[in-house]
Amino acid sequence: MKSFYVTTPIYYVNAAPHAGHAYTTIAADALKRALRLAGRRAFLLTGTDEHGQNIERVAREQGIPEQQLCDQNSARFRGVFDRLDVSYDRFIRTTDDLHKRGVLAIWERIAKAVAPDGRSAVYSGTYAGWYCPRCEGFKDEDELSQPDNRCLTHEQPCEWTEEQNLFFRLSAYSDWLKAEIESGRLQIDPAVRRNEVLAVIRDGLKDFSVSRARVKWGIPVPGQPDHVLYVWVDALSNYVTALGYADGDPLYREFWEQGGVRLHIVGKDIIRFHCLYWPALLKAAELPRPTHVFVQGHITKNGRKVAKSTGNIIDPEALIRDFGLDAVRYFLLREAHYGADWDFSDEAFLKRFNADLANDFGNLVSRALTMVHRYCDGKVPPRAPAVEERSGFVEQCLARYERLEFAGALQDIWAHVSRANQAIVAFEPWTAAKDPARRAELDAFLYGLLEDVRLAAVLVSPVMPRAAARVLAMLGRDGLTSVDELAWGRLEPGSALSAVEPLFPRRDKDMKENKPVSDVKPDATPAPAAPEAPAAGAPAAAPAAAPAAPDGVAIIGIDDFAKVDLRVGLVKEAQRVPKSDKLLQLQVDLGTEVRQIVAGIAEYYAPEQVVGRRIVVIANLAPRKLRGVESNGMVLAASPEGRAVLLSVDGDVPPGTKVK
Repeated sequence: MKSFYVTTPIYYVNAAPHAGHAYTTIAADALKRALRLAGRRAFLLTGTDEHGQNIERVAREQGIPEQQLCDQNSARFRGVFDRLDVSYDRFIRTTDDLHKRGVLAIWERIAKAVAPDGRSAVYSGTYAGWYCPRCEGFKDEDELSQPDNRCLTHEQPCEWTEEQNLFFRLSAYSDWLKAEIESGRLQIDPAVRRNEVLAVIRDGLKDFSVSRARVKWGIPVPGQPDHVLYVWVDALSNYVTALGYADGDPLYREFWEQGGVRLHIVGKDIIRFHCLYWPALLKAAELPRPTHVFVQGHITKNGRKVAKSTGNIIDPEALIRDFGLDAVRYFLLREAHYGADWDFSDEAFLKRFNADLANDFGNLVSRALTMVHRYCDGKVPPRAPAVEERSGFVEQCLARYERLEFAGALQDIWAHVSRANQAIVAFEPWTAAKDPARRAELDAFLYGLLEDVRLAAVLVSPVMPRAAARVLAMLGRDGLTSVDELAWGRLEPGSALSAVEPLFPRRDKDMKENKPVSDVKPDATPAPAAPEAPAAGAPAAAPAAAPAAPDGVAIIGIDDFAKVDLRVGLVKEAQRVPKSDKLLQLQVDLGTEVRQIVAGIAEYYAPEQVVGRRIVVIANLAPRKLRGVESNGMVLAASPEGRAVLLSVDGDVPPGTKVK
């Protein structure tokens, strides 16, 4: 099986990392992890671009040497990527000797090259035009906005520049580039970006500078020490130099010279450099070209451009601190189809965290493992065959990852999670556990359920590596995520499960104000006096009624009823109260907080039967203790023939909704 080489752009070190850098690098990392999970030989490269006019300017403004600035900011990128759990195989810096040697070796070939029209590929000429120092690029009139000849990307005025440079004859490579792209030898995705590049070719390609005379911080041009190699030769060459091109490293032969897929993941603002400049430079040097360029879309926030100047920012480190790394990685790759522009909102992040991670995946893991602990003494039951074929689902998911369809792969996994949650409701293991004659049936169901949990964890591991490792450790698999784990039946019967730990506790947070919703005090409502505690083990009783009318029902006024705060609650966790056959200790999500409530329903409901239910709760009942456990509220239940039947709510009503 041929190798797969994945690269991010190398990031410019004149400023700190931002959300766009995180988005690209997480995507590349998830792809590499998925490829390795499928048994592919994959290599991930990222790094930093450290030469050019902007580095000179910022270093001068800060009063430090250029190398010191590069060292400081490159370390910041590496630190952020480490915190994002990016498992890159090499981190290249354009100030590395490895890179400099490789650039000079490539330049030697380009400088001697003959273009398709028979003229030299490199020639000396004079440039006069508008130059954006932040893009480090010369701009045509249609790439400027008025007044002030502003760069469309950076919205800053460009500089009029005239200088003698070395040029690369890109115009002579138009027909060759068009043929490469239209044939698919250079695959560009999404299709809209491919069409965009072809349109640029149709409009006519212009030659570009490959050296700069006014910039000193860079790699000197051999024989012309007053020039440095411009970014298109210097920075773009990193994809080859990082593999040890200059030294004949076996990595270069495996992943570039003889590689199967050579994929660059880039932002759409640098598409023409990667789809036109870079392939043409490699053609001139007679080196293999990339096989695939995937163009990532841009992220806005609340419909506006992300910018520090306006305060409209996405801080990935703050999100990681508040919600965990896996949630951030999941949201970035799940919320939109990769390659499309999309809009980030705090509300969407919180909603997906609670719905997908807490309610769906976290709830499945908790329910499945808790039942095995309860009904099988915490050991994997006897092996059972799969109820339905799983290999098709696994293969489809891995294929989606390889096509960078991260949202699609995650949709497939969550459909699998949903089926497993629905199977629990349909089978009712708590009912089967009461019938000894159904023991084998129960064991088979629970084994299949554990396998479904394991497969979900393995397949989601490219996106959420830490959460997947935690689930697999709870299953006694030591965080294994290899191609061998994709087959059904890897759990060994009789092996012990570890303790069940909360995976994604539900979060209720006002992200705009950057503080928990529970910190915002609700309108004060006087709570009724605490009723007398019921006898030990008795079902939770209703509040003491007013004196009864002749028919036995107390008559109250609307003002009295208004004092009772009825809310929809979502049961997050449930367990039996020690030394009581009748009491369950519940953790109930009320929208602004999670309450502990003790209810006398254990004779009629197993703990796993109530987890995930939307129930009705008296939310302003004074606290009281039952069997030594504090209860902060009361659940409502009907009592036909003395049985407790929980009052439930139809539909996806948000926790905390008031019942009127």
